[in-house]
Amino acid sequence: MDQGESLRDDARAGRAARSRRRVGVGERALLVAMAALLVPFLARLTGVEAGPLAYAVAFTPWFTLCWLVLVVVAAVVRAPRALVVSGIVAAVSVAWVVPLFTSSPSVDYDALGVAPGDTFKVATINATFGRVDADEVVAMVDDAAVDVLAVEELTPDCLDALVAAGLDGMLPYSRTAAEDGFGGVGLWSRMPLVDDAEIDGFTSRAVLGSVEVGGDAVAVLAAHPAAPGPFSHEAWAADLELLATVTSAVEGPAMIVGDLNSTLDHAGLRTLESDGFVDAADDGGAGLQLTFPEGRLPFPVVAIDHVMTRGLDWDAYAVRTLPLTGADHRALVVTYALD
Repeated sequence: MDQGESLRDDARAGRAARSRRRVGVGERALLVAMAALLVPFLARLTGVEAGPLAYAVAFTPWFTLCWLVLVVVAAVVRAPRALVVSGIVAAVSVAWVVPLFTSSPSVDYDALGVAPGDTFKVATINATFGRVDADEVVAMVDDAAVDVLAVEELTPDCLDALVAAGLDGMLPYSRTAAEDGFGGVGLWSRMPLVDDAEIDGFTSRAVLGSVEVGGDAVAVLAAHPAAPGPFSHEAWAADLELLATVTSAVEGPAMIVGDLNSTLDHAGLRTLESDGFVDAADDGGAGLQLTFPEGRLPFPVVAIDHVMTRGLDWDAYAVRTLPLTGADHRALVVTYALD
């Protein structure tokens, strides 16, 4: 072998060694990322939401994107075991998220190119310690022709402002339980609100009433369960358990409206789904309707405000969110097709 060939062989060996080192570093970084992301995945899979895991589960859709990236990385660095594991986890995670983007309406109005004839519109807004702009709330109700409105964190001053702005003229039937701080709740309706009452036991107030829509008497619960703490979740867990207990005792069609401080990946809302409740975004294939936090980041990152129904044949025809001055949640507005 001449000296030239020897030098070329040495160069090739050097490149191979450097490549192996790069692959080794890539694999190690990949494994570290997978280990970190497996924790929230297993929390979502098992329903174990202790400590910070309750927050981590809320980001399941974002972690799904991370797993898809890891699948690509595992393929690039040629890590077959990591590719198999990341592929399985990504597939399961996608299966959790995809239903939010699909729907099976009884009538496909979009395909027909027409809007539904009879609709029922529901909205919810967290007033953020009563600081929401009351005029904007009333304008939203007017513009969207809202039939039922739930307001969380309703303070006495906020209630007075909403009345002064003309809310009672548009939605003349109401049951309100205003209080200073975050605990107040109000429920307004365009149609008569009957059998209305406050429900005791929640951290915040909760209001239950019945409205007649499309010939059905529908029980509507406006609720605001406690938020999970960074490490302690006793109030959050108790409120979600009570929410399931209260709604399971309701006979006939039912609706839950409010800031539920949970996403559809949390065990508490999955319990409601197992009892027959369907989230509007899921029903309408509206995707991630991110509502919180509004104004603190470039865009909201979690979907914790909900409208959920049980025992109704309605289709969620349109689901949208919109910002309101003074509120750190986006308002959620849902249009149901009744025909």
